[in-house]
Amino acid sequence: MLSPVEADAAPSAECALAGRPDYADLHRRCRQTADVPLPGATGLLLMSACPCPCHHAPGTDGAR
Repeated sequence: MLSPVEADAAPSAECALAGRPDYADLHRRCRQTADVPLPGATGLLLMSACPCPCHHAPGTDGAR
């Protein structure tokens, strides 16, 4: 089950476009593979990781 943050997260621009025909290879160009914390704040994110399942394959560290 997704946490509230993951449920609200939107896919990156690359992964959103990769859902269209002829653009599937753009998943590997996604740069939102990890959460980016807001400097000086605890628990706040400047940018959340892309929720696309292509980044969360079992046995990988999430980076592509």
